[in-house]
Amino acid sequence: MPMALPASLVAFRQSMGKALSFTLPLILASGCLSQPDSASDGGSDSRVVVAMEEPEIPNQPGYPGDAGPPFDAGVSIDPNTLPGVMCARVYDTNGWYQNSFCAPGQMGLTCRGDSSILCANDNTVVSTTGPRSIWYQKAIDWAKQNGYPKVVLDPGVITITDQTKIPAPNYPISGPLNYGVGLHVPSGIHLEGSQQYDTAPTVINVPSAVTLEALVLVDDDPTLPAAQQLANVSVSYLTLSGTTRVGYSRAQDCPSRGHTLNSILDLDGHEPTAATLPTDFLSGHRLVTVGVRVQQSNNTTGAPINLHHLKIAHVGGAISFGFNTVYIKEDPQCQTVPGVKLTLGPTQTDGGCPEGAFRKNMLFSKHAQYCRPKICNADGTTPLPEVVDGGCPAPDVFDGGDAGDDDDLEDGSPRPEDAYCVSVAPTTEWGTPSYCAVHPYEFLGNPNARSQVHHNSICDVKVAINVVGGHTDVFKNVAVRKPTAAENFFGMSTDGHLPYSQSTTYTENFVSGFKLGFLTDGSQYAHADDCTFQRLVGYHPAELQSFQHVLDLRQHMFDAAQSYFAQTDPLRGFIDHLYVRDNRFYKNELGMTLYRVNWGFVGFNIFDSQGAPAGGDIGVVTSNTINSWIYGNQLRKFHHAIDISGSPGHQSTLGSCYNGIHTYCSDYGCPVWGSYPNTFSGSGTETDGGTVCNVAYHAGYCADPASIPSPAFPDDAGVQCFAY
Repeated sequence: MPMALPASLVAFRQSMGKALSFTLPLILASGCLSQPDSASDGGSDSRVVVAMEEPEIPNQPGYPGDAGPPFDAGVSIDPNTLPGVMCARVYDTNGWYQNSFCAPGQMGLTCRGDSSILCANDNTVVSTTGPRSIWYQKAIDWAKQNGYPKVVLDPGVITITDQTKIPAPNYPISGPLNYGVGLHVPSGIHLEGSQQYDTAPTVINVPSAVTLEALVLVDDDPTLPAAQQLANVSVSYLTLSGTTRVGYSRAQDCPSRGHTLNSILDLDGHEPTAATLPTDFLSGHRLVTVGVRVQQSNNTTGAPINLHHLKIAHVGGAISFGFNTVYIKEDPQCQTVPGVKLTLGPTQTDGGCPEGAFRKNMLFSKHAQYCRPKICNADGTTPLPEVVDGGCPAPDVFDGGDAGDDDDLEDGSPRPEDAYCVSVAPTTEWGTPSYCAVHPYEFLGNPNARSQVHHNSICDVKVAINVVGGHTDVFKNVAVRKPTAAENFFGMSTDGHLPYSQSTTYTENFVSGFKLGFLTDGSQYAHADDCTFQRLVGYHPAELQSFQHVLDLRQHMFDAAQSYFAQTDPLRGFIDHLYVRDNRFYKNELGMTLYRVNWGFVGFNIFDSQGAPAGGDIGVVTSNTINSWIYGNQLRKFHHAIDISGSPGHQSTLGSCYNGIHTYCSDYGCPVWGSYPNTFSGSGTETDGGTVCNVAYHAGYCADPASIPSPAFPDDAGVQCFAY
């Protein structure tokens, strides 16, 4: 019987979470502040995806005036054509009406959601100006100021524009990366849309040309004492869409299957599928737009944050709690000193690279200048050489598209990427290597009043639900998209690190069509500013065409930082007590990752890669994970159904030790123990005629030589496969 890790050894949790020991794509965690991706041939990370059985007839979007397919019952009716005007109605704790707000010129007209109420305020009685004077935000602010908890938005369509979006309060990134938000919901407010979500919905959308951080931001002052920070909010019964294109502006292509889900068993044999879309709605800045973003909070005693009965489509992320960013240090005085540097050289005559180097195609601005600064400014910028000896010239910022010519040749044809051979070598050129930890913007949650994300219907997103933090339950949500092999597209995830990321649960969710079904990424994030990147690569990140290449190259420094953190801060970087049970993961190339997890429970799920664009890779990735249990699952059509690896002393102290396959152990000492065999079908082999890889172990996966099978494999085998 596998042994649980003694409490005294739980301290061994370290390292950065991105480089798994097998080839998996570089990840942009949904909780990370990120920029749009592009195709990439570099990086060292991964994600997991799954598949499904015979689908229903593919959903097709309904158009105004059309009857629409059965799932679209009534959604094709424009709610703005319904009688009355769209109001924001305010109620007290007893449900008594207090005030109402509507667009200018509509005061005195009947509110669409309640014919007994006439709009009382259209910003003419007590006029206000500024970005928060728009009628629906004014209703929320008035309710907050007067101590009323409930704001109800009538059926109708609110379109966010550059003129109506509001600055994101308390957002740590200023300047061009702060795109603004549609609505801001502070503590103590419960925002509710129309419960007739299929026939008379409350819709909030945004045109493709408008940059936006989030359609709805749930946020409060993070500088307050912890007990007064963000808590006690709900957002429900809204339809959120990242486009205003006819037929999709109200997410007509997204069935409301999550709204009425009573049991995940109801979907077995009746699996939801995604509509075929006329265009890629997820491009450019829309990739970083979130439907509902819940900001960080250290409040562990307040009432929960609950998000439910939301329909969200055509945005980068549907729901996000907390976030990570490599740009803000936990200790402002700390300075990252990279211990590696990358050298970019030409390819060989045959297009290959010498041993120890890898090929990468990239495009720099036409006048990019090689320079590795000897010194960095405290704010992360690179000093100019005329100001500081050892500085670098200002970067030649890549200027492409209609306004620039860095992506065009002289004749106007597209400028192709250049091929480079990239080598990575250790260095002490800038001093003794050291790495700064990033500031954790995590949602801690209240263990005695857990936050909930449930009964939401999500379509055509890059990431469905991401929780950077803990004490949150995610259940009975449906997230579908057309199957994709694009990197960094994952259905659900929990992210962050101890001591913050503890006790999240994911049960009875349906996830289909992502590269990775479920991401667990316990990470020790290292700080990386522009000057550090220039030291690492020799070029400023602004000189690269694609930010994905910045991510790929920077990852090598993050990989190097892992062993540093393993020695200096081993308690960080693990996710603790994660429960993933009774879910369905279909049409995903990778099923799930357990990366740097302590006490993970993966039970009674179905992982099926059938229908993924690429063949199934790995069902459940277990990397540098301890005290975790994989039991009672069905794993179908993966090369490795369960894959166990580790890099002791680098990505963690122990690697992957003290885990149970086919068994369940409730906690230290196993007060509750059970045997629940996993079932496998369609797993691959390492060699023709070899043992089927239902469970695959990588050599050196665990630092404990007594582990079974032995981490020291016979005949220098890199992988051992078992059929059990």
